[in-house]
Amino acid sequence: MRAWHVATAGAVWLLATTPAAAQLRVVQYNVTASGSTSSGPRAGMATVFGAIADSARGGFTGDIDILLLEEGEKTATTGASFAALLNQLTGKTTYTHTLVDGATTGSGRPMAVYDAATVTLRGEQAIGTTSTSGQARQALRYTFAPAGYSSAADFTVYVSHMKASTGTTNAARRDVEAQALRADADALGQGRHVIYAGDLNLYNASEAAFQTLTAAGAGQAFDPASRVGNWNGASSFRDVHTQSPASTAAFPGQVTGGMDNRFDFQLVTGEWLDGHGLDYVSGSYWAFGNTATHALNGAITTGSAATLQGLLPGYTLAEAQTVLADLARASDHLPVVADYRIPAKMDVAVAATPATVIVGASVEQSFTVTNAAPVRVVGGSERLDYSFVGTGALSGTGSGADQPLGGGTVHALRFDTTLAGSVSGTVAVVATTPGADAASFARTLALSVLDPARPSFDPLGNVTTVEIDFGRLEQGAATGVRTLTLANRAGALGASWTAGLDLDAIVATQSAGLFSTTLSTFSGLAAGLSRSFDVRMATDTVGDFTGQYRLDVSDVDLPGAVSRSLLVSLRGSVIAVPEPSTLALLAIALGCGRWWLHRRSA
Repeated sequence: MRAWHVATAGAVWLLATTPAAAQLRVVQYNVTASGSTSSGPRAGMATVFGAIADSARGGFTGDIDILLLEEGEKTATTGASFAALLNQLTGKTTYTHTLVDGATTGSGRPMAVYDAATVTLRGEQAIGTTSTSGQARQALRYTFAPAGYSSAADFTVYVSHMKASTGTTNAARRDVEAQALRADADALGQGRHVIYAGDLNLYNASEAAFQTLTAAGAGQAFDPASRVGNWNGASSFRDVHTQSPASTAAFPGQVTGGMDNRFDFQLVTGEWLDGHGLDYVSGSYWAFGNTATHALNGAITTGSAATLQGLLPGYTLAEAQTVLADLARASDHLPVVADYRIPAKMDVAVAATPATVIVGASVEQSFTVTNAAPVRVVGGSERLDYSFVGTGALSGTGSGADQPLGGGTVHALRFDTTLAGSVSGTVAVVATTPGADAASFARTLALSVLDPARPSFDPLGNVTTVEIDFGRLEQGAATGVRTLTLANRAGALGASWTAGLDLDAIVATQSAGLFSTTLSTFSGLAAGLSRSFDVRMATDTVGDFTGQYRLDVSDVDLPGAVSRSLLVSLRGSVIAVPEPSTLALLAIALGCGRWWLHRRSA
């Protein structure tokens, strides 16, 4: 978000909006806020910090993430007041300050303010021992990490205010502090991302302190601006000069004399320059406001406002001129700004796994790999490259890539469901981008595989077709009834590893005629159980009859369910009852007559 601010009459006005933001913006600034001058932000600093957020030297804009200060009083005063200013300027509430106050022999202390929403402070510690003949002020060591990252993304920042002034004694005292810094940094071990920041008061690269910082070893420092040499009073090094932006004092104690030296630095270990993980954004290093257009030994306001305007997107020429003027009155140093890229951050989201399937089911286990680096622009982090493999019951391999803000890529592995039982497999993903956070992922997933349902008309055997013959029934006689059983037989691993059975439809595939059934559809008949039903033949009509019922059954609704059919074939005859004959009637009559005579004689 663009946020150019002007402080007038005690008010701070938010004047604009927009372009893309850098990821980690680190600012080192000797704010001359100690002693009798001021313990907090001075007039003009609101404009300076707003312009720093809006600057795009490295290709992006962005709010300050870490502000390293020198010549502060105490963290509870100077630190708190600068955190309050940044919160006010940005509309945030997340800027806070460090807590440790280092020892000092004069000219205040180093300290830090940071945005807790973008970086996490893991720890802080004072470094070195102060004396009037050695280290003038304790340096502070801070361990930070991008917010939400593991300790693998930790980086170390030293902020120092070395002994000022020329002369062999002062140079030697600077080297005492440089040796303390290197001893501490080297003890952290090889491969650590370290920033050495501060007002180092170095007059040239030949000084012992600079040589100590840049000597070979685990904590070897490099100049990301690649401007190593004799910068004191040298026009060829005008672009990195930081003191003094003023030729006329704007406040008591302000050092004047114009721009003639490079006292303020952000030096980095080689790990920031290897192109991977935490990394310096090339071209972003800037003695802020210095466009190398000012007069040597002149105030920063002698520089070209039009050139500065080109590095402050959306600014007018008048606004750029205001920035130069406020740099000259806010401090006797320029801030040093540098942007740093954060590592790719792998996130793997595994889709839900079906709890139960049926043998032969096609089960793809999908998962999404995302570069979850919490960046505001694509260039704020590196592309995530990765490979993946399935083990156990999961098979498949592959690789992929995702840019920051890329939305992730979906992949799939396949479960082996050829045999019933409990199976498990592991989704394993490994980031191949060096320095990526959360670089390995593994999750084991379980799956129950059931044998298919086994429908049968016989609970003890596989009978899928049955024929029923009702024989010969007399017309008008009682309905013929036959009872059948439909069972779901257990598979080889038993009933608990066999799918339930659904009866989906009962279809009369031949004219049912006089046939009917009590069977109705059902679902979820557990293995080992059965249902009994009747098939009936009515005796209303004389004739020979056949019929057939097709029973459409399936496994319960699980992945891999299949359908099949069972058949019930029916036949039977209905015959007419014969008419009584004349002889039969005569016999009946004679029989009745004999019975009557017998009753009379009795």
